[in-house]
Amino acid sequence: MQTLSQTMGKVMACLLTLFSLAAVSLNTPANDTLPDVYQDGSRAFNAGDYETALAAFLKARAQGIDTASLHYNLGVTYFKLERYEEARGAFLASAESDEMAPLAHYNLGLVALKQGQKEDARHWFQKTLADTQNPKLQRMASTMLAPLIDANTGTASQASPPPPIWSGFVSGGGGFDSNVTLLSDSETIISTEKNDQFIDFFASANARLPGNKNYTSNLDASLYMVKYAELSTFDTSSLRLGGSLDHSLKKWQLNSGLHYFNTRLDNKGYTQRSSASIRARRKLQDNHRLGLRYEYSYIDDLDRQFSFLRGWRQKAMIESMWLFRNKRIQFSYQLELNDRRDITSPRFTSFSPTRNSFRVRGDFQLDPQADASIDLRYRYSQYNDPTELADGSDKTRRESRYQVAVSITQNLKKGRAFSAEYRYIHNTSNFRFYDYNQHLFTINLLWPW
Repeated sequence: MQTLSQTMGKVMACLLTLFSLAAVSLNTPANDTLPDVYQDGSRAFNAGDYETALAAFLKARAQGIDTASLHYNLGVTYFKLERYEEARGAFLASAESDEMAPLAHYNLGLVALKQGQKEDARHWFQKTLADTQNPKLQRMASTMLAPLIDANTGTASQASPPPPIWSGFVSGGGGFDSNVTLLSDSETIISTEKNDQFIDFFASANARLPGNKNYTSNLDASLYMVKYAELSTFDTSSLRLGGSLDHSLKKWQLNSGLHYFNTRLDNKGYTQRSSASIRARRKLQDNHRLGLRYEYSYIDDLDRQFSFLRGWRQKAMIESMWLFRNKRIQFSYQLELNDRRDITSPRFTSFSPTRNSFRVRGDFQLDPQADASIDLRYRYSQYNDPTELADGSDKTRRESRYQVAVSITQNLKKGRAFSAEYRYIHNTSNFRFYDYNQHLFTINLLWPW
């Protein structure tokens, strides 16, 4: 006799196959208006050749097709290839269409079951029932929902709470730095005017904790390390620990977080920071997103020689992002306020700047497996108090920093990626000690887990 889970598995497979086959032509233009590559993807999917179908659908997206139906077809193809997180992303994109939303929500429930997220699956199947008038889809959602409901209470079974959902990635690589520069929370401490090679490593982990349809909590941690070939006194490691809460308020998606940062320099204490932040995002139009962010941080030294950096910092940012077929354009402005301890002896030196930063970033798809980006930034800083000079006069420090970064990413299988980046920084100050130019060349391999 088959177990309930075996029966559910077969039902899921049959239902997904039925809807997957139907989805290729659902809400799409007539076949004579579709690009050949799109039709190639449909034929390959129907023939069970999902790798070929995926390549065709990605190529169709690169050619400018950006419809809810294409996102749906990508979702069911990723599902067939057991690439569930990518399937989830595609179905979420498809759900932005009111017409496709119920079907996308149903398939998000199937993805959640595959990932062992029964509470999420229950939410998506219930949302499907609430949003659709299609009797067939209602029956299917009810069938999938039944095993997730406690027969006595009519609610989700709480016999054993679902475990946290872990995800993350590691990244490693190396490069060349033409001017190794010591920074602390974006504050330039010293520029060596010396070049060196380096290797770096970054690891990130996130645990999504059990929640409900309105609130989701997360724990996260990351570690960054950079080691130079010769200038070992600039070797840096930074640990980040914290958590956040995702929730919604009308049309806004909100994220509130608390984090702690500990940075070491040459295996010795450097600085530590505690921060509280809130971020809000919403969709203004189908291709336009608005974002707001505020962060308050208290910075402390871990070595007395850096005690002048102690104090608080506030950041407020607004960003606007547009999506155009196979590219994304982002504009942002950030105001930063600081009140640090500063240096008071033998002469007063201010380390408390007010900063205005502007950023323009563009991301472009070169082909279905390769992306490129260009990132332009400008920052103007004026320090709050005049610095006392050796002759007894004083002068207020002012700086302008220009930065351009260009990167190319080659996407590999299973979410892995190889990237190369060039970054140029030009910092000019009315205190010539802080003038510097820097060229950075970096290559990295990203490996999700």
